[in-house]
Parts: sequence; C-alpha cells; structure tokens
Amino acid sequence: MRTVIIGAGEVGFNTARMLSHEGHDVVLVEREEALVEKATEQLDALVIHGNGASPKLLSEAGIKHSDLIIAASSSDEVNIIACLAAKAQGVPRTVARIHNPDYYDTSDEFAQKMLGIDFVIHTEQMAAGEIKAALLVPGAINVDTFADKRIEVAEVILAEGSPAVGLALRDVRLPPQSLIVGVVRRGEALVPRGDTVLERRDHVLLISGGRRISEVVGALSTDTKPVKEVTIYGGGRIGLRLALTLEEVGILVRVIERDESRARHVASQLRRGFVLHDEGISRDFLLQERVDRTDAFVAVTGDDRANLLAAMYARQLGARTTIAGVSRGEFTPLADALGVDLTISPRTLAAEAILRFVRKGEVVNVALLESGAEMIELRVPESCRVAGRPLSEVGFPRGAIVGALLRDGDVVIPTGTDTLKPGDDAVVFTIESAVDDVERLFAP
Repeated sequence: MRTVIIGAGEVGFNTARMLSHEGHDVVLVEREEALVEKATEQLDALVIHGNGASPKLLSEAGIKHSDLIIAASSSDEVNIIACLAAKAQGVPRTVARIHNPDYYDTSDEFAQKMLGIDFVIHTEQMAAGEIKAALLVPGAINVDTFADKRIEVAEVILAEGSPAVGLALRDVRLPPQSLIVGVVRRGEALVPRGDTVLERRDHVLLISGGRRISEVVGALSTDTKPVKEVTIYGGGRIGLRLALTLEEVGILVRVIERDESRARHVASQLRRGFVLHDEGISRDFLLQERVDRTDAFVAVTGDDRANLLAAMYARQLGARTTIAGVSRGEFTPLADALGVDLTISPRTLAAEAILRFVRKGEVVNVALLESGAEMIELRVPESCRVAGRPLSEVGFPRGAIVGALLRDGDVVIPTGTDTLKPGDDAVVFTIESAVDDVERLFAP
C-alpha cells in the first residue's frame, strides 16, 4: 500500500516508522529541515522537503497513485487542505489530525463530504477520555476495552504492599475469568510464565470480561478507593476537556492554569470546579493547595518537562495517582524513574487510531504500550492458521499470548486446550518483535 504522510513530528514520524515496518510504501512530507534530516536518516521512507498543503508538491509526491494520505502536521489548516487535494486527485482514503473541534464535527455529514476526510483524529479528546477511563477504575493506571467493551484490560503498578509482589505467577490468586497477560518491567515488555516472580513497580496487564475489571484490579492493587477529587495542572484543550468530563460523573476538579485569560475562560466553563491562576509551580505551591490530599494529580500543560516535574512533586507530597502528558518520546522513560504512574502521549493515541483505521479487516482494535508492546483484537477468519486448532498446537511466538476470546457474545479466558473458531474475536498481548508473526497467524 502506498501511503503519503504529511508532517514528520512525533505523530507523523512514528506513524511512518510503523507503517514502513509493516510493508507500506511510505512518502513523508515535512517543511522543517531538521525534521527532514532526522527522518531521512532513521526511516525506510521517501522524505520530501516542502509544504504539505501545496498541490504541486503533493503531485510530485505521487499523490495520484497513493492509496492513503495521513495528514498529521501541527497545523489543522495544512491537514485539511492536504486531504482536500488528495480527494480531488482520487485518493480513496484520507486521515487528518485535527486539534480544533470547530473545524470538524464527526457527526456532521456535510463537513465529511466537503472536507474530504474519511477519518479524523482528535488527540486531545482521546487523551481526556483515556485519563477519565483510568480514574474511574481505582487502582489501575490505564484501562482499554475490546470486543464492544465486553473485554477489558487494566494496567496496574505493583506497590510494596501488593499481595502479588514476590509471588510466582502460578501462585497469584485472581477472580474467575481473569488472567495476567503481560508484564512491563523497567520499560521492557514480557509474556510471563508460571514461574515468573512478580516484582515491586512491575506494570501488570490484567484481562477480564463481564465488566469485572474493578474486582480483578482489587486483587492486586493496594489502593482502590474511589477517585473523588482531581487536581489538573494545565487548562488547555486536554485539561479543560478532562475537567468537563470529570464533572459529568460527579468528580470535584481543581484546575491550575498559568495564563490569566485562559484561567478565566476555564473558570467560565466549569459548573462546580474552581480554577487557580499561578505563573509557575513549586512544591510549596502544591502543598499550599492541598495536593497531598488529592486523589489524582494530572499534569497536561504543553510542556513535557513541566508536566513531569509537577507530577513528581505531587507524588512526593502524597498524591494517590499521578499522570503526566508527554508529547516527546524521549521523555517517556523518565516517568517511571520519577514515580509518575501514567504518561499520556498524543503520538501514541494518534498511532493507535491510525493503525485501527489502516489495519481494517481482521484487526479490529489496537492498544499500544509505551514499551512497544501491543494489545491487538483480531477476528478469526475461516482459512487462517489458528482456526480449528488448539492454542497449544498453533505455535504462537514466545512473545505473544491470547488473553481472551469473544465467542457468540460470551467472553472466554482460554487455556492451551481451547480451539479458536472462525468468527471469534481474539485479544492478544504481543511484544513488538512478535507483532508481525501474530498477524500472519491470523491472516486468511
């Protein structure tokens, strides 16, 4: 498949890397010379220096012969123009990253037809939704849903007092119909075996069906008290959306915003929450504002360093859960070392959304982990290698495991003797190096 990507920032660069790895013929368009140089050196793609909104440059990039365009620059206007130009040239599928919801309403059919965009990515809206989902399952730092929300996967960090710390996996007691499918230890993902001993600060991935994930999380977490109060550092697009959506479910929010006019705007939008205006942030300020008593501290300014620093201070002062927005990939490994529970990455969310769109067919859903591992939901076709064979005989790669199945509306946590049937939805945990092997097993 020939794919043209506009923008070589975090989203465009990582999307180009993943798609080229999957065999796409990728053309990447970028106007900043430094990003062009980086992409040329590190990607297996044709990199063109220029303006992605230029019809002439898009023509030179071979847009007429492309199957897909992904407009992921930092400019909404450039992304919209690129998609319009692509549709005019007959490109069958277009994807655009849009920051400002005023430009595009997904429920407006007229906007879809007029702008020529088949799939829109609102990373700020997705980020707010991810944070909310995690906060509504106390004890988990991340929750993903699969199989029309019938299967849930939660990520739990094992604290010192967790009953699972120091136990071999076979000795960990979980509720029925649940399973530990993956462990991320010091940034490296692995599929645990029965003799794998769980350690403090391990990120454990739990899978369950029937909306029982809170019960499963409670078996490993030391803190499952409901979240009632959240402090949000940053009243930008993510911060305001998050505050509004948390208010809808009855959570008290407090927003700290550095810009005075933005603080006033946020205050005018909230019904019950309140807004604090402060030029900077420090331990003394956080302590003064009772951050030590907050259930969750979420730092989502546009500054990765400020987010990580503020979340670290909040953790040291006693905030139960700390979350930081991180746009640049190189900062993500610092989060665990600083004691930050969860990082929310627009590039990862955008990549997940693009992969779901591009891999349409047997791949139903994708959730990416910062370690490079994936949770993939795959539909079992009639003629694939896994259909009609017990899992123990399929020959799954060592870095992958089937965590759950959806069969005729029922959730099954499979064992090696279970057989995959055509029409099943299988939720698979896989490390990065095993993704291609897994997809080949499910290919018709």
